[in-house]
Amino acid sequence: MELKTIDSDRPFGYHCCMKNKDKNKLQMILHAVLSLTSTNDLVNLSISKIAAAAGISKSTVYVYFKDKEELLSKTYMYVKDLMDEGIAEVEAKHSDLDERIGAFIRHFVQRYQRYPKEAKFMEAVQTNPSVVSEEAHQYAETTAAPIYRAFEEIVGNPEFVQAPAYVYATFFSLPMKMAEINGTMTDSELDSIICMVLNAMKRR
Repeated sequence: MELKTIDSDRPFGYHCCMKNKDKNKLQMILHAVLSLTSTNDLVNLSISKIAAAAGISKSTVYVYFKDKEELLSKTYMYVKDLMDEGIAEVEAKHSDLDERIGAFIRHFVQRYQRYPKEAKFMEAVQTNPSVVSEEAHQYAETTAAPIYRAFEEIVGNPEFVQAPAYVYATFFSLPMKMAEINGTMTDSELDSIICMVLNAMKRR
């Protein structure tokens, strides 16, 4: 079986103890988790199912991970690296809040289109947060810090409708959901959607 190599500055093995372990088997486990997430909820996903999908024994999975929580946590941390990679540069480049919001949306739409299985896994974890460790959640908050800072700035900006940050996060996520459903989105379509999101969040 030929495995797709996922490009990231921090590969899956970065989050796992690699001593005396086979990188190829780790990649097989990762791809099995991502593939199974599209047809299984994470609560009912088992080590047995993951092992079978990866074409390895259940005991082999336990060589790499002590339990399902650790496996899903390490996978989540890897996926957050992949999705959030580059957003600090976006933040530094765009001092204007509207431009920054648009750039963030464009970044994540492109990531969702490029990495649909990883996006599906990330959303599955966010729907069932108890399946990963507190360490993984804290790590995710760290990688997403530029987004949280933007939400804080929005909440304090009188041009925007006064609402909790989670309301703005919902508006922010709509283009990504559309990208996930439609698969492709032209630049002009994305520009229109970004404009609609900004208009919806601002005072009239």
